[in-house]
Amino acid sequence: MPKSAFKIIKDILDKMMPDFIRLSIKRAFWFVVRFYNKKVFIKKGKHVEFGYWFRFSRIEPYKAIVGENTVTDEFNVWNAKGGDIIVGKRCWFGLHNIIMGPVDIGNNVSTGPHVSILGPRHPALGRDENKRQKTVIGDNVTLATASIILFGVSIGENAIVSAGSVVSKDVAPNSFVAGNPARDITKLVSISWEKSVEENRL
Repeated sequence: MPKSAFKIIKDILDKMMPDFIRLSIKRAFWFVVRFYNKKVFIKKGKHVEFGYWFRFSRIEPYKAIVGENTVTDEFNVWNAKGGDIIVGKRCWFGLHNIIMGPVDIGNNVSTGPHVSILGPRHPALGRDENKRQKTVIGDNVTLATASIILFGVSIGENAIVSAGSVVSKDVAPNSFVAGNPARDITKLVSISWEKSVEENRL
């Protein structure tokens, strides 16, 4: 059958098939693909739990590796189309998190709702791509609500990222950062903490 005949048949079927049927078929197809990806291409330790409507997308050859006792809340979206997602043990991911590879996440990392750990982006004109090949988040890091971690940064162990912060450069271990772009306010927090402790003693 000539190519033009296939096009005519396709056009007829497109006109005859209602949008909701086409949309239903498309959703069913991607549901199967994501279910298969989740079962086959996520290597997980013991007692790992994925919340309701957890979504995992990937392309060859990438995968996800998740350590034991890690839990995701509802509506998490993980995307391994740019690289592997590697997560340590005893991590907690809040509601509506977006995790994009390549990323290495340490042990005991905790995130609030709507946190985004972003993957590589196309470089802006006149700028080089980020030299680091992946995002690295150390052990015992806390990422508060709606914080955004840009690709290629390194967050040291025991660091805290305040709510709504945009992390665009490396964060030192044991530091507290806040703002857009995120800045180190560890000294300010320490002074405020010491002052409040003294006031409570009086």
